[in-house]
Amino acid sequence: METNKIIGYVLLLIGILLIIIPLWHTYNIFTGHATPAQVFMRPVTLKVNDKVSALDIPGQVQNALIRVLPIDFIDSTLDLATWLILAWILVYGGGKLSEIGVKLLNGIK
Repeated sequence: METNKIIGYVLLLIGILLIIIPLWHTYNIFTGHATPAQVFMRPVTLKVNDKVSALDIPGQVQNALIRVLPIDFIDSTLDLATWLILAWILVYGGGKLSEIGVKLLNGIK
């Protein structure tokens, strides 16, 4: 019975840490004190080509897209989305570990 309580407290502590640490890091990301891990990086940055003729439709479209939606914005958005998915998984897993720890502390019925 004593080992169930010890394992229960350990699981509860690990679960709470798995909830608090990602939430704290997410708070720091949204307040600007930290940045999410860079997962998506473009080796080459695209620049606006000023030498595109008026008849070059694909070049005109590419220039318009680069001006409206920069590649760095897309990369940072994907990095943020990746971090949020990972944080959600960690918080969910921490909740489940805490739930198991509480069940062990209360005694399995």
